[in-house]
Amino acid sequence: RKDRPEAQALTTALAELHVHGASVEWESVFAGRDARTVELPTYAFQRERYWPEVSLSLSGLDAQGAADSVDARFWEAVEREDLEALAETLDVDGETPLRAVLPALSTYHRNRRDQSTIDNWRYRVAWKPVPDVAGGPLSGTWLVVVPASRAEDELVTEAVAGLRRHGADVVSLVADERDLDAGELGERLRAAVADAPAVGGVLSLLALDEEPCSGHPELPGGLALTLTLVRAMADTGIEASLWCATRGAVSVGRSERLSHPAQAMVWALGRVAALELPELWGGLVDLPESLDERAVARLAGVLSAEAGEAAEDQVAVRGSGVFARRLTRSAAPAADPATWRARGTVLVTGGTGALGGQVARWLVRNGAEHLVLTSRRGLEAPGAPELREELEALGARVTVAACDVADREQLAAVLAAVPEEYPLTAVVHAAGANAAGPLAETTVADAAAVISGKVAGAVNLDTLLGDRELDAFVVFSSIAGVWGSGGQAAYGAANAYLDALVEDRRGRGLAGTAVAWGPWAEGGMAAGDGGDQLARRGLPAMAPGLAIAALHGAVAGDDGV
Repeated sequence: RKDRPEAQALTTALAELHVHGASVEWESVFAGRDARTVELPTYAFQRERYWPEVSLSLSGLDAQGAADSVDARFWEAVEREDLEALAETLDVDGETPLRAVLPALSTYHRNRRDQSTIDNWRYRVAWKPVPDVAGGPLSGTWLVVVPASRAEDELVTEAVAGLRRHGADVVSLVADERDLDAGELGERLRAAVADAPAVGGVLSLLALDEEPCSGHPELPGGLALTLTLVRAMADTGIEASLWCATRGAVSVGRSERLSHPAQAMVWALGRVAALELPELWGGLVDLPESLDERAVARLAGVLSAEAGEAAEDQVAVRGSGVFARRLTRSAAPAADPATWRARGTVLVTGGTGALGGQVARWLVRNGAEHLVLTSRRGLEAPGAPELREELEALGARVTVAACDVADREQLAAVLAAVPEEYPLTAVVHAAGANAAGPLAETTVADAAAVISGKVAGAVNLDTLLGDRELDAFVVFSSIAGVWGSGGQAAYGAANAYLDALVEDRRGRGLAGTAVAWGPWAEGGMAAGDGGDQLARRGLPAMAPGLAIAALHGAVAGDDGV
């Protein structure tokens, strides 16, 4: 890929092939490099050590500590631009030609420290192959909840038949828009399992319904029904674990396309259910396009696994095996951030808010000639006239438009008004809203109000822009969609959709970068008491300047999610 080191790109591609079952001739790959193969333990319980042994004497530790102390004094002096202290640390005459170098050293150290902070913020979701679970046969009655719109789908019939073949007594419950009342759905759940001597579990296939929810078109019907199912199970007290299944909501590797981003919202909802309602939670499982016998066996193994070391509650079943979700460190971008410059027109949704203003300033300082900043109130939003004046003083042409990006006609009008002399080259979708509340009390209407701006806005941008070639299509996501956040089921679901949409766009060969932010200082949705609460939990707010630098690196490095 452009701006990526060829050797690193090649070895990464070979590693991806290897973990997906391809046979790689490693001897040829490392020919002439004096490399050798080593035997590694196959299972953890073999208790064989395979890390390189490193010996360090106590005197070596003492020497290292002393060196660190000297290094710290040196950089403290540089940071303060304290020539006398620096000369003393270096044991040189303070009048030697150090005065001109000192500011440069101070800037260098500060930049390196800031970059280290940014690098430590970088994580990504990865999928790790895990052994097929050798669970026993399914036992008891399994309630399979199916959306009416997909009740006859081959995947549904294969799943039901497969669970029966693996020992489950399956009872199917077909749900539709009439079941969006948690109380009424709860009564149906009770009736469905009333005669069952023991309920082995509940498998929801509701996420397969991606049609707009009746009365709340911002939500997929499957998400609305899943939210109602979780609330109904919490109310009824049915003693069974709930597993939510999706299809194509995740991608386990670069060679696999994420095909159903709308279903990814159920994953975020599930992660919040695991935090708030652990007594009813089983897990999340993403299924392949079709279920053959091996895939059914793997699904049954996942569902039957006893809680413990071998159990996974966020998995993807594929033809090549079972993959477990992990959060891993992400390498710093290979590309030089200085290579990316904004040009022409850049659209920023939510552009008059605290984060939108920070982004707008960054874009103008990095070459944007024309900014279009949208918000529901436009120039009537607090601080909007002053922001426009500030940006124009920096040399940009600025349009502040009152636009609800969830309204496709309003957004289309904004895009149509972009002047020909400054063509649209980039989009930053920073609009959104949040409202916290317990999952068990979150109604479909509550979820729709939170999800509308982020999800409908992103869908409208993606649809209206089509396959237009852009320099950047950036969405502001949140860590709430990555690992779940108590009280933020709807907000997490909205952000999980943004992450999945970007993966979908990149699979279509289009630009896409999703940045899952933590809390920002000096504004943003975590301002005030919310930010203080997060800080007490060990999640301090990010300085805006460093956050913008991180954003620049992600866009310049063509990061995905």
